[in-house]
Amino acid sequence: MKLKERNISFTEDFQQVIAYLAADRSREEQLKCVRETGNHAPAWLLKAGLLRAIGIPEPKEKAEDFLTFGCYVPFMSISKLRDTMKLMDLLGIDYTYSAEKEICCGAPPLEDSIISIGVPEEEKQKVKAACRDFMQYNWDLGKQAGAKNMIYACQVCAALVRNTFPEDADRHRWVYDVMMDKLEEKTLEITPTVMGYFEGCHRYFPYMGNLDWPRYRKVMGSIKGLTLVDLDNHNCCKQHPERILEEAEKKNLDSILVPCGDGHYFLKKASRGKVEVKNLPEILMQVLGA
Repeated sequence: MKLKERNISFTEDFQQVIAYLAADRSREEQLKCVRETGNHAPAWLLKAGLLRAIGIPEPKEKAEDFLTFGCYVPFMSISKLRDTMKLMDLLGIDYTYSAEKEICCGAPPLEDSIISIGVPEEEKQKVKAACRDFMQYNWDLGKQAGAKNMIYACQVCAALVRNTFPEDADRHRWVYDVMMDKLEEKTLEITPTVMGYFEGCHRYFPYMGNLDWPRYRKVMGSIKGLTLVDLDNHNCCKQHPERILEEAEKKNLDSILVPCGDGHYFLKKASRGKVEVKNLPEILMQVLGA
């Protein structure tokens, strides 16, 4: 009898798993997903699974701030995201999220329509309108969770949303902005160290000027024991990362602090371990003793 009950329980549990993985898709829709993407799981399911795997806490039902992760951050910057979430908890930031419901802001096709030559204005406006709908959808998710503000783990998402809704820009913030609010209230100190500081050129995506780059530099520069040596931010990390690395070498710097997500990714890739390239969460985890 016990064995039979165990088999029934296993079957029911297994059916629940299958239903979860199906994500309300028919069998034909699941097969189509495999044919088109090479993977059975839809992107949101993969993202939700990844967040659980790296120990991101379950979302609250209601919170002051609503966090969106974006399409690429969870997959390209896992350690950075994990540190960011730990910092938010350490700093007492009241947030929630919905990884299974949030959608892409549409930045990649919008960016392509803006910088590509010869794109008809009608097509640009069509892409722009679609992106606005995507961003409004995420904002509505935040409102449903009782959030007053939106937080974005992705800098491109944050910059684009602030540009799209300028009248409510203060309610849409990059995650660094929220952390800076808390850090400015603290006396921060670290073991004496000298680092290069590459802010980023902010030219690659049209709206990067919407973010408060001087503030990030000011707060990090106020950390006792941390000496920052500014590097020329007219160089682009995508086009000429070697120039940035060469400048650091000439200034006898063996590490660079980079607030820009793209800058951190491309410089770290180009350095091949010759220069230590760190992001803000890495340093802040040390400062807060995490």
